Amino acid sequence: MYVLKKNRGSRVTNEIILCIIFLIQFSQKRIIVKKLFRFQPDMKHILVWTDIQAMKGDGQTYFTNRKCEYTNCYLTRNRNLFGDIRYFDLILFNLQDVSVDTEHLPHVRGQNQRYIFVANNSADNYPICDSKYDYFFNWTWTYRYDSTIPYRFITVHNTQYEELGSHFNWNTNMKPIDEKMKSKFSTKSKAAVIFLDKCRSRSKREVLVKDLQKELGRFNLTVDVFGECGPRQCRRKTMQSCYWRVKKMYYFYLAFEDSMSADYITQAVLNAYDNYAVPIVYGGVHYNKYLPPGSYLNAVNASAATLAETMHDIIANREQYYNYFRWRNHYIISKSTPLDGCDLCQLMNHPARLKQTSSYEKFRKWWNPNYIQRCDSN
Repeated sequence: MYVLKKNRGSRVTNEIILCIIFLIQFSQKRIIVKKLFRFQPDMKHILVWTDIQAMKGDGQTYFTNRKCEYTNCYLTRNRNLFGDIRYFDLILFNLQDVSVDTEHLPHVRGQNQRYIFVANNSADNYPICDSKYDYFFNWTWTYRYDSTIPYRFITVHNTQYEELGSHFNWNTNMKPIDEKMKSKFSTKSKAAVIFLDKCRSRSKREVLVKDLQKELGRFNLTVDVFGECGPRQCRRKTMQSCYWRVKKMYYFYLAFEDSMSADYITQAVLNAYDNYAVPIVYGGVHYNKYLPPGSYLNAVNASAATLAETMHDIIANREQYYNYFRWRNHYIISKSTPLDGCDLCQLMNHPARLKQTSSYEKFRKWWNPNYIQRCDSN
């Protein structure tokens, strides 16, 4: 409570006090109190140094929208967010940029900062040649089975839609398919098809396609090439009609990879599985680790002549052809999200892994054991 003196000598003083009271009351009415929303104390800040298509968006929304188990990660492309890049917990580097650029790299590095190598393509297509990258990366996020964060392009579930992961034994005693499924193959009349938009490849798959076309000609069979690299155009915006043709017309689909790298198997095989065709695979992976036994033909160790004869024999024997679909009674094979940021945020919340300060000593050789020959040929 304020007490005002009543004598004249204090008149000025009283007026000053009244002014002060008025100002206090006036200012109090206009004070707006806002609740401050701050980052969580244990927020993990992730800088995308080079563009990574799968990592779209900024802030926590990338992780919250995906309903990740851990959402205390903050994604940004703003290198100046803190004024010093050493404050970031993790920096992501994309394969394509790393393989050609060593000039635009960070000039300073935090003691506990992690650099992670992110790859969405093969080591054969993109070798790492510069010695600067040995000892450079702490973690890796690639299709390689021995990566810090390994991923697959395809996922295997059982018929209860339970993901089987990487460590399980395939069923080798599969049940025959029923008449309903057999009816799906009644309209098939053509040998094989492939979708090709990349006409020259490291694997030379285009050469194998031509050799196979020639050998199949002996049996009056053909390989049709859809896409930019063949006479039968099948554009991306009309792919559904192309898939329908695979399902109704073709016995085999050529799931040929564009490069030969260990553990590298893309979603090309799903063009066959999803459309009731038998995939003929060609790549550097051990396919028995990734695909159901008896569900595919492997062209890696077979000549075009042998492969053509095998295809002819299978087409001529419907019961033999049906056996390639027994896996459908036991498994569901579907598309995966290759670079899932939830896996990254989970790793950032793993105390034991965060304590590790090691780096890839011979990174170039780890990524591509034949990097010397590949780099010399560039």
